[in-house]
Order: sequence, then structure tokens, then C-alpha cells
Amino acid sequence: MRRFGWVIACLAVVCSTFYAFPATPKKSTAPSAAVAAASGVQEALKITQGPYLQAPSETGMTIVWTTNKNCLPKVEYGTSSSAMQIAFNSRHGLLDANTTLHRIRLSGLKPGAKYYYRLVSTEIVNFQAYKVDFGETIRSDVHSFTTLDKKKEGFSFEVLNDRHDKVDPLQIALGSIKWPGVGLVVLNGDMMSDLRNEAQVFRSVVAPCVKAFATTIPFVYVRGNHEARGYFARMLMDYFPTDSGRYYFSFDHGPVHFIVLDCGEDKSDTSKEYSGLVDFDRYRDQETDWLKAELRSEACRKAAFRVVFLHMPPNTSSSTEETRHGAEYIKQKWIPLLNAAKVDLMISGHTHRYAIVKPKEGQSFPIVGGGIDTIIRADVTPRQINVTSAKNDGTEFDKLTVAKKRRAPAWLAWLGLGQN
Repeated sequence: MRRFGWVIACLAVVCSTFYAFPATPKKSTAPSAAVAAASGVQEALKITQGPYLQAPSETGMTIVWTTNKNCLPKVEYGTSSSAMQIAFNSRHGLLDANTTLHRIRLSGLKPGAKYYYRLVSTEIVNFQAYKVDFGETIRSDVHSFTTLDKKKEGFSFEVLNDRHDKVDPLQIALGSIKWPGVGLVVLNGDMMSDLRNEAQVFRSVVAPCVKAFATTIPFVYVRGNHEARGYFARMLMDYFPTDSGRYYFSFDHGPVHFIVLDCGEDKSDTSKEYSGLVDFDRYRDQETDWLKAELRSEACRKAAFRVVFLHMPPNTSSSTEETRHGAEYIKQKWIPLLNAAKVDLMISGHTHRYAIVKPKEGQSFPIVGGGIDTIIRADVTPRQINVTSAKNDGTEFDKLTVAKKRRAPAWLAWLGLGQN
């Protein structure tokens, strides 16, 4: 009996100690998922990335952004911030809905006009066949952009390439650019080393661009050979849409006709690196057919300047025939076409070494090849394009002037005796 009483006494001491000195709870900045669910606390709807501008033209612009919840996306826009109309995207009769990645194409715009825009995102809480429950609607701040304009006499554009997921140097480079007068930015391939997921796309490319310029200045994404690698490479167009739906296309701004080419992979389709999952030899043949027609187009023939963006240049020096495969195709098939069309300038990357390749036998135009830590700026006037190359910190180290070529008279070109 005494022993039983001693046990009771010991338990009483332990219990009193436990309740007298409770463990200090850890601080939490947010309720746990279980607590949030039990208390009815829900994460507020918000914009998580963007907006950023894509596929610029004289009459259109695509706006891209993401939200943390599935939404019905719309854009309010107009030439005045106080009088806006609404745009939405539909495909095959169905509005885009129930997704977190949003792309709205604004069309029917005026060339060279300033437009104001605001994102509108309405949460879809429950999506059933005959009943859809909507949640809250959020609106972004008002942003603006200016459409491209063939009649614009002068403007500037910036080119960066081969950043390979290195965010800090990219941010330094973007921070050193003088943005007034810049109408366009070109990311000329291999901004990522391979594509793995959405978070990488935002971290390595979108977020730095949005912070620096991309809500007001559009950028053109030129696919490099490394952007064709990885599981997520097949989703690249979702994040960087083009007006044509292809990675090769053309557009005009000021006196320049821009041609964007897609180099494909550098090695042959049978290379073991690709695991039998690429078809670039046939793809480049299809692109060649498009290029022939493009170079005969009126917009190309009548432009004061013709500028080509191509990640992989034709003069890549490589130790093996295998790694020269793509560059050799470009050299043999595309360069003769570009020579005949009297292209004024090509801007490339890929080699990781800065260089200016001057016109030579078999190549009638200069090629500026950006290095891994260079910024190429082009200032366009009606008579010339002044190209300035700089380091990430903005220190200039090289220049090139491309003068307007004398063109054959229109009647001579019409007779087939000269090239405009």
C-alpha cells in the first residue's frame, strides 16, 4: 500500500512539473495547411509572375502572366487609361480558363501608338459541366506599351545571349542598360542550359526581365540549341509565344525588317545525346522553304535594312564534324540565300566568345557574335545602324557601323535585273 502511495506521489510531481513549465511554441509566420483548412483561411488570389510582353507587331501584342490559382483571364486595354475595352483569348470557341498560365493577344492595334493595359484575373473555384463557381477577381496596376511602327525613323534594340541560367550576371547586365529609346529586346538563345520546369523559366529569364523592362518593352525569344533540350523544352512556346506559332518568323520596326531563324540542334539527329527524340534535319528543310519565300516578300525587299537573329552562326569552329553539323547546314543552305537577299547584318551567339566576323568570300554581310557576358546595342537611324558592344557593367569595348546599302531601282528589280 505504501508502495502504491509512493507511485501516486511521483506521478503527481511529474504532472505538476509538466503543466507548470509548458514547452515554448515555435513562432510561425503563417498557419499550417491543416490549421488553415480547419479555420477556413485561404490563400488570397494573386499574380505570381509578370506581366511581360511578347510577339510585338504594328497591330498586336501578347501579354503573359501567371496566378497562384486557376483563373479566367482578361485584359483591359486602350489608348487612354480611363477608357478601356476588354480582351480575352479563345480557341475553337472556348475561352481560356481553369489554368494558372495566361496569354492574351491584343489585336487590331494602331502602329506606333501607346496603349495602357491592366490584367483581370477571376478565380474559378469549381469547374463542372453545367455549373462553374467563381471566386474573387483581382486587377493589376495599369501598365503601358507602344506598338511597333514601320514609319518610325529611329529606335534602339538590345541583344543578350548564352546566359545559361546565370541570373546574377543577367541582372547586372539589364541594370546597366539605358532604357530610354529602346523599343525591343532580343534574347538570342541559350538563356537556359536545358529546360526542366516552369520555375526555371521564371527564375532564369522572366523574373529578371520583368523587373528590368518587360512590362513596358517587349522581348523576342530566339530559341538556341540548348532550349531544345530537356523535358520542358516542349512547353517553351507556352511561355514565349510568337504571332506565327513558329520559332522562325519576321517582323518590322522602323526601317528594319527583322528575320528570326531557329538554328535547331548543333549535332545530327542520330547523336546519342538526343536519345532519338529530335527531328531537326527535316525541320530545317521546312524552315529553308519558308526562308526562301520570306526573302522574296515585299516587306523584306523594300526594307532599308535587313537584320537576322540566329543563335548559331555559320562559322562555328569545332573540333569534330558531329558538333559542326548544324552550323554546316546553315553555311551551305541559308547563307547563300541571305547573301542573295542582301542582308545587312546578322547577330548570333553560341560560341561563348565575342567576335565580329566581317564580310568575306561566301558571306556578304557582317556577323556580330555575342559572348556569354556581353550586351549588344543597336541604334537605328534611316541611314545606318550603329552597333555597340559592352560588358555586363555597361563598359563599352567595340563598335560597328552598318551603312544603308544602295538599292537597285524598283523598275530594275521588277525586271529581275537587280535586288531591292
